[in-house]
Order: sequence, then C-alpha cells, then structure tokens
Amino acid sequence: MRWSGAMTELPNPTIPLHVAVALSQVGVREAPRGSNRGPQVDLYTEGRAEPWCGHFVAWCFREAQTPIPGDRPSKRHGNPLASVTHTERIFKEHDWFYTEPRGGDVVFFKARGRSDRGPGRHIGIVSDVGLKDIEVVDGNWGDAVTRRRVARNSPQISGYGRHGAL
Repeated sequence: MRWSGAMTELPNPTIPLHVAVALSQVGVREAPRGSNRGPQVDLYTEGRAEPWCGHFVAWCFREAQTPIPGDRPSKRHGNPLASVTHTERIFKEHDWFYTEPRGGDVVFFKARGRSDRGPGRHIGIVSDVGLKDIEVVDGNWGDAVTRRRVARNSPQISGYGRHGAL
C-alpha cells in the first residue's frame, strides 16, 4: 500500500482530505515489527527510527495541503511535531483546542497506550464521531496504522485539536 503522492480530490467529499489520506494508510505496518521503520513509515518520519504517531498525523495534514503550523520535517533534525506535547501546545496557542470532538479533529491522548513502550503520549485523527465513541485513525498503534473506536469520555483523552483552515 504505497502512497502515490498528494491527493487533489476527495474520494468521499463528506470527509476532510486529511482524514481520507489517513484512511488510505490503514494497514501500513512497521517492517520489521517494533522497529519504528518500514518503507511507508519512513515516508512519515523522513527515515528517523522513532515513535511515529505524531509524524503520521503531521504527514496526513501535509499531504492534504493543510500543514499544521510548525511542521518542519527533517531527517537530520527531526520534526518538532513528532512531540505530542509540542503539537498540543501549538493547537492551544492557536485557540484550536476543544473538549468536544468533530470528524477531522486531532485527538490527544495522555499516554502511549499500544504505541511504543516507555513514557510519552499518543495522537491520532478522528475519522468519525458517534454518540458515545469516536473512530480514530492512529499511526503507530500496535506498530501499524489502525482504525479503532474509543469512548468519547475516555479519561485517556486530553482534548481535540481542530485545524483553523478546515
């Protein structure tokens, strides 16, 4: 499932383009597992072998031509948006941080969950909002890009970021 370049049309006009980009990546896996690497993962991270959930979210917005402010991918220096705490701060500084979700939002988690081991946080993209749960497209959830449902009132969610250009 290789990415062929920036999307110019929505495959489904009812969802934001960055969500369509994220959904197109579901099933991408690390190779080898647990390495934070792989042909597609390296596109998200500029080839840096590090936790990549933040890289994935930034890449989806970049591919949709609505980059998150401060997005500076660099193999040598890394991308500051790889830090979930840094990305959350950017959304708060722009007054783009909310307590109720909408489709297309970035969801910020307080802990890594099934991402990498150790301390840290996790980030994903809300692809659908239900009455009691949200659907999230995650990069680096169980070493893959996945689609899962999370309770809206989960104590692990710190909030939602809504890009001002959307």
